[in-house]
Amino acid sequence: MRYVPMLSSLLLLAACSETPKPDVGTTPAADTVVAAAVDWPGYYTGTLPCADCPGIATTLWVRTDSTFVLQRKYMDRDSVPFGTIGSWKVMDNDLVLGGQRAEAPLRWKPVAKGLEQLTVDGGSFAGSPHVIERLADAVGDAIPRMRLTGTFTYMADAQSFQPCGSTYNWPCVGGMDMGEEEGEPLVKFTNVDLQRAYLKAVKTGGDPWVVEVICTLGMGPAAEGDGADEYIYIEQVIGTAGERCP
Repeated sequence: MRYVPMLSSLLLLAACSETPKPDVGTTPAADTVVAAAVDWPGYYTGTLPCADCPGIATTLWVRTDSTFVLQRKYMDRDSVPFGTIGSWKVMDNDLVLGGQRAEAPLRWKPVAKGLEQLTVDGGSFAGSPHVIERLADAVGDAIPRMRLTGTFTYMADAQSFQPCGSTYNWPCVGGMDMGEEEGEPLVKFTNVDLQRAYLKAVKTGGDPWVVEVICTLGMGPAAEGDGADEYIYIEQVIGTAGERCP
């Protein structure tokens, strides 16, 4: 697989060129036209209530290519947030996130400052509203490190990673060219390490390998032609997650 160092700024976050446009669901009634005109893509963040910790630091990137990246970190418990990548759509004037685990929020409604998380049946949570604030219209910040579960595949020098719940594959490499500090790479895990771990875990090259990893998103060279694609950069394999996504 052809690989060059990721762009140092990691400011451009474009998903695969073949991803569809956002899917708008039911047509809103006349009295809800204003809500339906919400400009959904953007960067949202806030701290949501937690039953057994100080709070859940929540960050949501709603992207113009119909994908989203959700990160949640349980404060005083996690050092790296748990991530979910999937597709979003609008239904009944709510933002609906696909690719979720069962316990994850599925629906959000627009409010004055950003988005309010809704219960599974579409209602508000009791007590204080579960709101994350919109901080930027454009999604241009780098996606920080996260724990992510998905299916890695390696065959004929082609590597891909499909996050659990997502319908899309991302090109994928192990390691990150982040330079060196005092003569040592900042990320010691390399693409060779990733390939060796994969070939040791599967029976035949090309078989799916469901793993939990620590990774980030950034730009890399397009697999075909000029330009760039968004990559999943794996810097650590935490462990296998079974034969299929949970």
